[in-house]
Amino acid sequence: MRWTLIVFSTVMFLLFSSCVIAVVDFPGTIEGFPSEGFHKIVPLEPGGTLSLENIDGDIAIYGWERDEVEITAEKLVPRSYGGRVRVFSLKHLRPRIELDRFEDFVKIRTRPASGDRRGGVVNYEVMVPQSIDLKDIIGKEGNIVISDLYGKVFAELERGDVTVKNFSGSLTVSAMVGSVKSELYDLRSEDEIEITTKEGDIIVFLQPEVVAHIDAQAPSGSILSEFDLKVSLPTREVSVEIGGEGGAFLSLSTLKGDIHLKKIE
Repeated sequence: MRWTLIVFSTVMFLLFSSCVIAVVDFPGTIEGFPSEGFHKIVPLEPGGTLSLENIDGDIAIYGWERDEVEITAEKLVPRSYGGRVRVFSLKHLRPRIELDRFEDFVKIRTRPASGDRRGGVVNYEVMVPQSIDLKDIIGKEGNIVISDLYGKVFAELERGDVTVKNFSGSLTVSAMVGSVKSELYDLRSEDEIEITTKEGDIIVFLQPEVVAHIDAQAPSGSILSEFDLKVSLPTREVSVEIGGEGGAFLSLSTLKGDIHLKKIE
């Protein structure tokens, strides 16, 4: 009994004095549990540039009317299948985020914690000026959501879905495994939309009065459209002007998936 108390007291002392925390994994659960978050606000004028590189986890970027960027991130530490107690240092529970700002450019990068072999999922929610250049939004696994912006966007994702809502401007999205859904407004002749997936569907919502040139390929799937593409549908390849000449350029390509062109109601 005495030795039991000594061992228990020693463990508790080490836990509190070394800034560590004990976590109980319940059997059958593999999802992560939330840990200490990251929050930062930095100034950025409209028309500025933001890049964000994440390893694993979701990225959500929303436009607002403020001249600043608000970054909120939360790390989810993975659970295990078997029920057990695991002990973490608090530094392993905090997302390790590198944030740099150079006048009109904000750069965010996620880094694994030192000694954290299993890593963890870091989910981001970022508020940005509505007029912005999202230069490199890069993720490995997770979903990307971009909403209420106009400007230029480049996003790249290995595994997960990409959703772009209420966007105007030039858009480049590449997804290896996952679908891409985009809602595009006020496309101009200088705007270029390029969406590619290796394995996943592409869904594009356009205004009924849009003027655009569309090149689309779905060699292992089908192209369907609510617009008149001047060919019999479904098809696997099309190159057509809709709404007239001199509009925006849309290049849509999926190796294994379908392409849907829909009208915004």
